[in-house]
Amino acid sequence: MLKRALLCSALSTATPVLCNAQAVDGFDESFRSLSPSMWHVAQYDFSHSSFDTDWRRARVSINHGLRLSLAPHAGGLNHFAGGSVRTLETLHYGRYSVQIQPAKGDGLVTGFFTYTGPYYGTRHDEIDIEFLGKDTTKLHVAWFVDGQLRERDIPLGFDAATCLHTYEFDWHPKGIDWFVNGRKVFAIDADIPRIPGRLYANIWAVDPSIANWAGRADPALQATSVIKSISFRPYQIPES
Repeated sequence: MLKRALLCSALSTATPVLCNAQAVDGFDESFRSLSPSMWHVAQYDFSHSSFDTDWRRARVSINHGLRLSLAPHAGGLNHFAGGSVRTLETLHYGRYSVQIQPAKGDGLVTGFFTYTGPYYGTRHDEIDIEFLGKDTTKLHVAWFVDGQLRERDIPLGFDAATCLHTYEFDWHPKGIDWFVNGRKVFAIDADIPRIPGRLYANIWAVDPSIANWAGRADPALQATSVIKSISFRPYQIPES
């Protein structure tokens, strides 16, 4: 598990310790570099009714951690270009952890989540940690089971956009538990995702059609989220 304390100091540049491709033993990634054997960086125009964002490699950089940025752009399907990375391999039950400082701004979403769906030949299962830039004093948790969305907003008691904190979800056969700085803030024990998915981190501007959820992005909006580290620990079957 990553350090649970508030992390307001300078970001570490320690060398990441990576697992093998299947993440059998889990991994700790501190983003001194972005390993092409583990991470895929998105580069394509994105056609989705909720997004006003295309994905561009130029919006992903390494500078004292992983930086995902968003800015206006021309020549794509949408008005903005954002950064998105995902694991090459699928992951399943286990503890997922991120040290992140999300971006602030109306119409902006910073996400850390597992996803699988029809593009990968499966039903749509997903587990989300998201921050809506219009109010970064709340954590938005969500989960999809065969395409059906459930969601909840969790008051944090602090502004996530001002400093790094640790956010986690523990996905196990009986449920999902979400944590903030080591403290459990929400849990479910029924109707949970079951299909392994790839782990994503991204930043995006919403389409005006869902402005009632996330706000309306200013056409000149620019923003950056910072991820110091990501870790995964696979679920261990309890000893009888």
